[in-house]
Amino acid sequence: MSLFSFFFHIESARCLDMAPVLQRALPIVGSALGRKMGVRVEVSGRKACTDGECIWIPAFDPQRREQEALCWGFLCHEAAHVRYTDFYLDYEGSALRRRLTNLLEDIRIEKAISQEYPGAAFSLAEVVRQLVAEGRLGAPKKSDPPVKVLNDSLLAILRFEVLGQKALEQEAVKAREVMKDCFPRQLLDLLHGLLDKVPDLKSTKETLNLADQIIALFQNLSNENSESEDSGEEGADKTENSSGDQESHSQHCETQDQEDKSDSVSGDGLESDSVEGKGENPENLSGSDNQTVSENGDASEKAEDPLSQKDSLKQILESSDFDWPEDLFESVAGELESWSSGQSAGFSAVTTTPMVDEVVISGEDREAAKDLLWKVKSESAQLAAQLTGLVQAKTLTRDRIGKRGIRIEGKRLHRIALDDGRLFKRRSESIEINATVHISLDISASMASRMPLAREAVLALIMALKPIKGVSVTASAYPGTVAERVYPIASGKEADLGVAEILSALDSHDSTPMASGLWHTVHQICQSNAERRLILMITDGAPDIDHHDAVVDLVKRCRCSGIDVVGLGINIQLPEELFQKKSLMIEQLGELKNRLFRLTRDWLLC
Repeated sequence: MSLFSFFFHIESARCLDMAPVLQRALPIVGSALGRKMGVRVEVSGRKACTDGECIWIPAFDPQRREQEALCWGFLCHEAAHVRYTDFYLDYEGSALRRRLTNLLEDIRIEKAISQEYPGAAFSLAEVVRQLVAEGRLGAPKKSDPPVKVLNDSLLAILRFEVLGQKALEQEAVKAREVMKDCFPRQLLDLLHGLLDKVPDLKSTKETLNLADQIIALFQNLSNENSESEDSGEEGADKTENSSGDQESHSQHCETQDQEDKSDSVSGDGLESDSVEGKGENPENLSGSDNQTVSENGDASEKAEDPLSQKDSLKQILESSDFDWPEDLFESVAGELESWSSGQSAGFSAVTTTPMVDEVVISGEDREAAKDLLWKVKSESAQLAAQLTGLVQAKTLTRDRIGKRGIRIEGKRLHRIALDDGRLFKRRSESIEINATVHISLDISASMASRMPLAREAVLALIMALKPIKGVSVTASAYPGTVAERVYPIASGKEADLGVAEILSALDSHDSTPMASGLWHTVHQICQSNAERRLILMITDGAPDIDHHDAVVDLVKRCRCSGIDVVGLGINIQLPEELFQKKSLMIEQLGELKNRLFRLTRDWLLC
């Protein structure tokens, strides 16, 4: 088992013994990892992004481990942004400033979350390993534009040296060589010193300041190069003027020599030899000049690289967003979105991680709660007695007498005279109950006339199941203030009167977003370590049309994962296809006892 798989199972240990169809579903695992890292994760729709508070992952069923790896790596990366990035700083400025800051910030936040959650380091490294293997991440080529060289080189070098992502070890070496060809040595030496500060960055503000220092480095060297070019042009002008003066002076000297020669008809040998000697000088000078020209030609060829390197600085400083390669995790997000678009709607159309609203209880609700509690107390007590007796009959530990064992029952010794060898006492193993039940109540507008009976049914169920040893009961209601939210009813710790007050405060409203309510229930169930899990959906019929397929799909996932889902219709027979022919109906509270007794007997003690 890989380290990622270990981390995955640690986070979803409460889902053990469940089939992969639900255990590995993105909403379940994503929510579990989100809770672990202290961020909210929403799996729905077709977009992969974050707003600084919530992370959205597009809904799809991973078909390969590679898809899971990219998904969890993206989640860890965005969770790091949510936890550690200051989204309110001023990121305005050039494209270079924004992209360089983002690149450095990615390194800082991934280092921070890897230190706090070691499993995240593996998930992030797995994304990098996969992208390197596919040729989508690595060292730049010498032929690449300077902006891409800088971006890809910093990615490879910092991710290997700071984050320890070993898949980039060779790529980091190659990147340094490419940078030597693309940028001046002076820049690289100074840049290396600035990059040494990356591991010690503690905040987004420090990251932004470091990015500004790197940009200033590029600007200073670019300005120095411009000044040297200007001074070179001025020197060339002075040289041309000096050449003109020398040429004028030379012409004057030649005229004077010709006049001297006309005065002297013959010359001496020394002068002749001297003339011959001087006649050789132009050849020597010419040779020297040719050699100089040749050397200058070689030098100019060698100087092409520095000129190109100077131009590289200019291109980077003047770069736009279009010049920069796509951000690493933006490309991952795009791939997740493409996978989601390639699959059927499934659970992508609904909210898979509904938020919880607080129930506001008034004084009137408290008075109504007392009446509600009084109405159901008798019925729930009878039901509780029946269920408790049923469970005790199956779980009671008894001593058995046999012919073999290590403990002699003293009261049986007299049976030896009767040739009865059953003298040994053995304790039979008891059956332990470890179960959880979550009740999900539909409080849509169509439930208005059924709400009194629905409240009584929920309270009676909670009061009847709670006394059973080994059984935990929780409850919620949907929709909340909006379709994507739910109301909590019971977490298992409230007093009966407190539950009655919440139920009395709930009024019917809006439509029936059953899939959102069921997803909330599934999240609650999966957080329990119970061996047996039951979801009881109390409703008056079908969900909203855009939730129907999602409910059918989720009920199927639950069944395949060992979670029983039962529908309880209030004054109505529920559609068979909705809960796979597993539903009950009650028209009055008195029917609840018999219905639930049979259900519990078949489910709890099978």
